[in-house]
Amino acid sequence: MIPLLVRKAIYPVHEKVMGRNTFACLQELERLQWLNPAQLEEIRFRKLRELLIHARNNIPFYADRFEEAAFDPEKMQSLEDLKIIPLLTKGEIKQNLERMTWKGCPGGLHRYNTGGSSGEPLIFYFDKRRQSWDKAARMLTHRWWGVEVGEKELYLWGSPVEATRQDRMKELRDKLTNELLISAFEISQANVGDIFGAIQRFTPETLFGYPSTIELFAQMAKKQGLDPATLGVSVFFSTAELLYDHQRKAISEQFGGIPVADCYGSREGGFVSHECREGNYHVMDPNYVVEFIKDEQPVSAGEDGEIVLTHLDAWGMPLIRYKTGDVAQPGEGACACGRSFSTMQGIRGRTTDFVVTPDGRWQHALSVIYIVRDVEGVDEFKIIQHELEDVQVLVKLIPELYPGNGNERIIAGIKKRMGDSVRVRVDIVETIPTDASGKHRYVVSNVAKKGL
Repeated sequence: MIPLLVRKAIYPVHEKVMGRNTFACLQELERLQWLNPAQLEEIRFRKLRELLIHARNNIPFYADRFEEAAFDPEKMQSLEDLKIIPLLTKGEIKQNLERMTWKGCPGGLHRYNTGGSSGEPLIFYFDKRRQSWDKAARMLTHRWWGVEVGEKELYLWGSPVEATRQDRMKELRDKLTNELLISAFEISQANVGDIFGAIQRFTPETLFGYPSTIELFAQMAKKQGLDPATLGVSVFFSTAELLYDHQRKAISEQFGGIPVADCYGSREGGFVSHECREGNYHVMDPNYVVEFIKDEQPVSAGEDGEIVLTHLDAWGMPLIRYKTGDVAQPGEGACACGRSFSTMQGIRGRTTDFVVTPDGRWQHALSVIYIVRDVEGVDEFKIIQHELEDVQVLVKLIPELYPGNGNERIIAGIKKRMGDSVRVRVDIVETIPTDASGKHRYVVSNVAKKGL
């Protein structure tokens, strides 16, 4: 499809039909990124105050929370007043899910879930307003790298919906909007040639996906004499994982010296920050209040702190002062790109691994994470691939919610993904062990560690 036609007509109509105000949000973000910091803070304060008044008036959880904290949003004087409200944990969201949603939300609520950085499944809800601003932020940051709305973009990606809903309507929508999805869950030497051919035929301007998957794909392609640099991709947008320096260098070289642009965010937290051409991660300030907290106190520039988010446009299910479990540092000084959005640095968030199937497929870890996290009553989990055909699943339960066939569902789901010959055992445990580093990875493959 002609990119200009997609940008000017097809995509705006699509967003309007979906009930989203995405292009108006994009136009506003284009303007706001050049305001001075004082003007930007005034806008953020207004949006925060409106969000908090809405939360108090329409969401029972926050009505009680504000009352207990003796907090009145109508009396707020500055963004600093937000600190009166207690920090929000994943555990509190699990315990109060229904009381945290806006029942009268225009356009309804859309259910999602996530594995979380610590392997704790978390259910949450989106509304149309938040979707519009998140999508607009992504469009804006693509423009920072010379990529306009409507340019061809290929996704090496995976999710329960995207992995199963390959119906004609979705295929038509992707075609009309110049997007193509290729599953990141199954990459093998046997099918890498087919994937390479599909990318060649599509001729994408950009790639978007997991850095570990892109690097693996390029390695496998080169082993078969296929050169990713010939695909003509102009930029790779990295997401959903930590982007390590060695990955950035390898991906850039594999695709012919293209720039690799990284972002930070999460399914529940949204599109939080993105790199500009100067290498700084700009926070989407019009959409967020981002705090960096250690021992309940804000840290200074150059110090590590847990990322705490308040999404200013998540009205359907507000997450106010949400503790992400990720660590980063607040940035310092103005950016040479000229944008007034604040910056963050030293991001250390969730990482994932691969699992390897007996028939040689390398599956992104999310392919098995989705299976476990979608079983009711799973509080925490860890999946360990000890050997090629030996998988252990450690599960910490919420006993009253876990179904009688929970173990069988997990076993069947993993076998469906990895193959019937794989031995899968589910062990119910009181605690989930951490790695020697103190971190908790929710998938560990001893097979993948050995390399290709």
